Amino acid sequence: MNQRLYIVLSAILLLFSTLGAGFAEASGGAKSAALKPVAEFQGGELFRTGAVSVLVMTGNYRQMGRQYGALLKDDLQAMYTTIGEVFLNNPDETRKMTGDELKTMARALFNRYPQRYKEILHGMAETSGLGMDKTLLVNALEWFPKINRLSYGKCSGLAVWGPYTKGPVLFGRNDDDDPAFLAFARPVVAVFKPNDGSIPAALINYPGVIYNATGINADGLFMELNAGNDMGFAMDRVSIFTTLFLYLQEYHNLGELDRAMRSTLVDISSIITVADPTRGYSYECSLWDTKRRDQDAEGIVAAANAFSLPDWNITPLDPKKDPGANELRKGNLLKLASKYKGAITPEVMMKKIMDVTIKDGGATHAGTIFQIVAAPADRKIWVKVPGRVDWTEIPLEPLFRAPKPLASRSPSS
Repeated sequence: MNQRLYIVLSAILLLFSTLGAGFAEASGGAKSAALKPVAEFQGGELFRTGAVSVLVMTGNYRQMGRQYGALLKDDLQAMYTTIGEVFLNNPDETRKMTGDELKTMARALFNRYPQRYKEILHGMAETSGLGMDKTLLVNALEWFPKINRLSYGKCSGLAVWGPYTKGPVLFGRNDDDDPAFLAFARPVVAVFKPNDGSIPAALINYPGVIYNATGINADGLFMELNAGNDMGFAMDRVSIFTTLFLYLQEYHNLGELDRAMRSTLVDISSIITVADPTRGYSYECSLWDTKRRDQDAEGIVAAANAFSLPDWNITPLDPKKDPGANELRKGNLLKLASKYKGAITPEVMMKKIMDVTIKDGGATHAGTIFQIVAAPADRKIWVKVPGRVDWTEIPLEPLFRAPKPLASRSPSS
């Protein structure tokens, strides 16, 4: 074996041992599992840890889409089948929609995408076996009940730092929806590493859903979006979800992000709570203005689905339409954080705060689909689907920094 080949093989083995060690040391009683390489396709790599799929994609946006479509082909096919079961053939008339309705909504979302993200979806359509129309249906699955019937959000988020953690930021996030969406709950962490000089970024979402509802980048900038007060939609604007994907790729820290957020008008009322390794903010975004809320107390900011700043002239959401009760969820998170102030670790955030249900004084409820805890300074996240997937650690730092796919496998398709 020549010296150059020996060095390359040694580096690969070291990288895999680092990944394995990161999972073996998962904080907080989270599920300890190896990051197992499953398949490679045209420069992209698929890993799995437990029930969580982890994709690492490289190249231009069409190439990354092709990698995504090929490596998650089975999941994407299952998502399309489930759309038929949940929306097309559902005996519950309140959820049932026609194929034309779904297609119109999916195209309306896609038409407002920036070209680079359209390229991802075109690439997925080429290799997934779904074709373009079905790919767009999968990508838009969260939007069908929202556009059609303006369903109300029930999400929550909590960032703590300083006196609460005795150190860097920890973030807890519940991504909540109608309980019917548990049928789609196959968590995917998709790491995009384009060759255009942008910052590597990871999205945590359903298979095939290409926008940023929850994400983190290689510099530890984390963001999540909750629906805000009901205002309808501004369909003549770019989707805030794709805008937030762009922001992960463009901005290194909260200082840079803040300038962008202050220049942003959303297409749907939103509460965007963000953090870097140093602190967090929550942006309350109406259809006509964006305002920053710095914190609820020193070292903490919490959010649900209603604006908290006192100077909004907005009719409060009817509590009957939000059985989770926005102020209750937010208040419960603040109380739990106060209870563990000075001792909040990833374990405490997961087990003592995010796992607590509303009836027990927390924020989790029957519509909680995904839960995410993030440690931005360490580029680590933990993902859970209540009752289905236990807390599972994904150390993103080696995935963000690796210069090329971490393993070489025969093409999956």
